[in-house]
Amino acid sequence: MVQNEGAASPSESEGGAGVSGGGDGSGTPENVSSPGAGPVAAQNPPAPSQEEPAPAVGPDASEESGAGPYRVTALDLGRFAVGAVTVVAALVGLVLGIRAELYAGREDQRAEKAEQRAAAEELRSKEDREKAYANLVDFYRMGSGVIVVNGSSRVMTMRLTLPANKVSWDLDLLQPCKQIAVPNQALLHSMAVEQPSVSLTEGDLAQLRLEFMDPESKAWIRHSGGALARMDAWVPSGRPNLVSSEEWNVSAQDSPQCDGS
Repeated sequence: MVQNEGAASPSESEGGAGVSGGGDGSGTPENVSSPGAGPVAAQNPPAPSQEEPAPAVGPDASEESGAGPYRVTALDLGRFAVGAVTVVAALVGLVLGIRAELYAGREDQRAEKAEQRAAAEELRSKEDREKAYANLVDFYRMGSGVIVVNGSSRVMTMRLTLPANKVSWDLDLLQPCKQIAVPNQALLHSMAVEQPSVSLTEGDLAQLRLEFMDPESKAWIRHSGGALARMDAWVPSGRPNLVSSEEWNVSAQDSPQCDGS
């Protein structure tokens, strides 16, 4: 049997143990452990008696994480105020702009209406000036005859006409500020003498009208009791004695007015 020469004797093992005991020679072992085992504290850490509570999250931590409610700051209020003032100012500007446009439109309409009124007034004034003489002449029917009035102090060329029959009676001798009454029968007799080929009745005289020219050579038409109307001027007959012997000229009377007075 061969003895293992590498095996240590008991005395050598003890000596080795004493040598590994410590360097200060006290012989007191420190942290003696079984071979191959690590530190005791590292092998068996103390188990906690209960679960540790989660750390409390303060307001600052909530704000930093963004999970908590947002705190309104003075800067936020200032920004909101500036935005609100901007919106209000824009709305006020819009309203004022619209009002200004409406006001300008109304002013333009007023100015346009004023111009139209001024133009209409000027036209009326012009027409009144043009009618200054014509408005003094009148003509109307009185049952069995007609009345012709020259209320102007100026001589005017006049004639009675029947356009449908193309006949006329000159009244060249009607004096200023005078009026004449012409019976229907006298008109029919005068026409029979002057124009024997023309046959008229009193029914035809219903369409009788007065034509005259004022001192400014403007020609006018006046129907019986009707409004005044312009017409083309004509050349007077040049026969002032045509009706000089007619009774209606001999018996002329003063007109109700002379030159409007």
